[in-house]
Amino acid sequence: MLLILVSAGIAEALPRDDQLIFQSEPASLNSPITLSPFSNLGSNIFNSFIGPTTLMHLSAAASTVVMVQEDWDYLIYKRARSYDRYKGYFMPTIYTGATCWFVIATPLLIYGLIEKSSEPTGAAYAILQSTLISITYATILKGLTGRPPPDTKRYGNMREMSKVFRFGYLRGGVFNGWPGGHVMITTATLASLMNYYPDQWWIKIAGFLFIAYTIAGMVMTQGHWMSDNVAGFLMGYAIGSTVGKSFRGLVNRKLGIAGGQVEFTPTFGPSMAGLCFTLHY
Repeated sequence: MLLILVSAGIAEALPRDDQLIFQSEPASLNSPITLSPFSNLGSNIFNSFIGPTTLMHLSAAASTVVMVQEDWDYLIYKRARSYDRYKGYFMPTIYTGATCWFVIATPLLIYGLIEKSSEPTGAAYAILQSTLISITYATILKGLTGRPPPDTKRYGNMREMSKVFRFGYLRGGVFNGWPGGHVMITTATLASLMNYYPDQWWIKIAGFLFIAYTIAGMVMTQGHWMSDNVAGFLMGYAIGSTVGKSFRGLVNRKLGIAGGQVEFTPTFGPSMAGLCFTLHY
């Protein structure tokens, strides 16, 4: 709800013109580009689930079936419990998994609006939209699957509980359960940035490392079964990558970067120097 209110407030603050703020379909090549958290929302939702991304959602469900039937969820949970002394190192994931979108998007949005720059503003809007889709999707699935978390205080036989799904309507609430919401939000946030800045290799490295840390954290803190996290990762990446690519295309057109144009950028590192080229299509 907070995200919806924040996004609505941002959209309300943007200038109105002949182009609708709530642009549910891709703008035509000749139409002006207006950026908002809702740009291309309809087509991005469709493309996040239909097409090549369909395989990722099917893989999320299939991986859960395999991990539950093969007892991997319980075995991973049991092994994680043997490392409880390291649990404190992973406690931050409880908070970062739910707030990383806000922490990353806010400075990008403020800077973009102050400087009137489409580049950081588009990145912030991509994060906001991918998070909105992810939260909605995860909430619906949690409400329908009703999977209990690995909580020894509430359940006795954890091996049996690792196989329990209470399918129906809100039989297990919408906070805990399948898929892992923390991992889905984190992955969608970082995948949107990875695909919005496809030539920034450090974003990919940092992003996947942070996703891995979040997955480990959700297991170490007994927040989710491992299959919840695997499903959340696959679903979140399908959503984030779709939204990130969409906003990259919108911003390129707004900046006048035509499809098929090649952009060369010098790149430097501690022990390297090179030239990066990006093909916009």
